[in-house]
Amino acid sequence: MIDNDSKYAPIVVFAFNRLDSLKSTIASLLENKEASSSDLFVYVDGPRQTIDGEFEKVEQVKRYVESISGFHSLHYKFSDHNKGLANSIISGTTEIFETYDRLIVIEDDLFVSHSFLQFMNAMLDRFAHDERIMQVSGYGCKLNKKAISDYPYDVYINERAHSWSWATWKDRWISVDWSVSDFETLSKSKTLIKKFNKRGSDLYGMLKDYMEGKNQSWYIRFNYSMHKQGRYSVMPIKSLVKNDGFGNNATNCSGYNRYKVDFEIQHSGDFRVPDVLVPNEKIIRDSVRYWNLQYRVYGKFMTLINKLFYDITG
Repeated sequence: MIDNDSKYAPIVVFAFNRLDSLKSTIASLLENKEASSSDLFVYVDGPRQTIDGEFEKVEQVKRYVESISGFHSLHYKFSDHNKGLANSIISGTTEIFETYDRLIVIEDDLFVSHSFLQFMNAMLDRFAHDERIMQVSGYGCKLNKKAISDYPYDVYINERAHSWSWATWKDRWISVDWSVSDFETLSKSKTLIKKFNKRGSDLYGMLKDYMEGKNQSWYIRFNYSMHKQGRYSVMPIKSLVKNDGFGNNATNCSGYNRYKVDFEIQHSGDFRVPDVLVPNEKIIRDSVRYWNLQYRVYGKFMTLINKLFYDITG
């Protein structure tokens, strides 16, 4: 039985086989003063039977999770088989929404700011009844100084969702069409594809790969539903999270990290939000460049170089 008596949104962590990364994530969360008043839920996926040594790694993670303290309450769920990240996130998030009307989600390779929970909870409160907003992101890509030189606020809205720490509300979550029921219509329309790819030239290709069974991404389906509904993501000007999950041991990311951030370890005071938050086209255009073809090709090239170096040096 879960007592939903915390004034803050529950924190949901999805973990797998990386003990040290998870410890770093939890330690960074505990640096937030709101942590002691927040309910923590940890979902640990099961090991893949084809990977030698993974059972032992997952068992180590599970033993650590059972020992976590410092939060308002601790709840955990261990899968007896490997669901994969997408299925874990969709099923886990849906389960939490049986009790709560909002939540904050992070994965086990993220390091968060001391002001992360302050921001996420403040934005969840601020935009709870703003139907334009689909999610709150703790991640903020590094913006060109010219793009924000005359922008006096700490947040903006973007047309693209993000998966490096995010929060949403139950009513937005249940609006997602996980089966992408209109994909055939989309795939036959260059106009619709172009409109979707306005948020990043990788989006349609990622969705097409999902429909063809080449990836199992929850994120691309969430993004597409957000696009179809004409909704936005609230993002910080300075990132309140950084990702340490790029590398040869990462499950869903590997190699070179092209997503640069201006990480703010501690924000001073309240976050400045305009009375009416509207799209700032200059900032949106600058943020989308991280997903244009040039950046993506460069990222793949650097990933290959890093992999070759790793293979050579061991």
